[in-house]
Amino acid sequence: MQFRFAIAFPVAALTLLSGAMPDQPPARAADPGDQPLTASQGNPVTPAASTIVQVAALAQQISQFAETAIVPAAAPGTSVPPASKPNKNASNATRHEQVAEGALPMQVRAVGKCQTGTAAWYGGSYLGRRTSSGERLDKVHATAAHRSLPLNSLARVTNLRNGRSVVVRVTDRGPLNHSLLIDMSPRAAEELRMKDAGVVPVRVEQVVEVLPDTK
Repeated sequence: MQFRFAIAFPVAALTLLSGAMPDQPPARAADPGDQPLTASQGNPVTPAASTIVQVAALAQQISQFAETAIVPAAAPGTSVPPASKPNKNASNATRHEQVAEGALPMQVRAVGKCQTGTAAWYGGSYLGRRTSSGERLDKVHATAAHRSLPLNSLARVTNLRNGRSVVVRVTDRGPLNHSLLIDMSPRAAEELRMKDAGVVPVRVEQVVEVLPDTK
């Protein structure tokens, strides 16, 4: 808008000036004492021409002011780079370890049929031994042994005596005692508050993880 005004102002001034010139009274006779106006080159300059020069100079100043006042716009197509997205290619085992350590929340959805039976827990001399998945049994991770659930799959085990639940990763086959449905690792047994009882009734559901941003 400022640049358009800078162009329109001198044009309008010139138009008004040129329109007014025919209506000017005839110039009076030159007086011997008058000194003609001269330009820098020494050529005589009439009052109308001097006005035009002044208007052009003013227009140039306004144009320069408009150019310095205009803030250049951002280049088209530029945008703020999006924030980096979290890596979703981590394995289920790694993510489950992070959940077990409390670093990440977990939301799960039950799949397949629900099983009910009894659960025990194993540790002692089994700690440090390799399980059927190749991992070693420890006191840190919530894992379990089951006869039919796929290795490295997730299962939600609920202690039917107190209602506490824990999501475990199936890493081993068992239990050896066929009267038991599932064997819990020491960490999983602690979550279920079943260590003192030893054997408790449980409900076992195979689950899959549902990411927090999944609708």
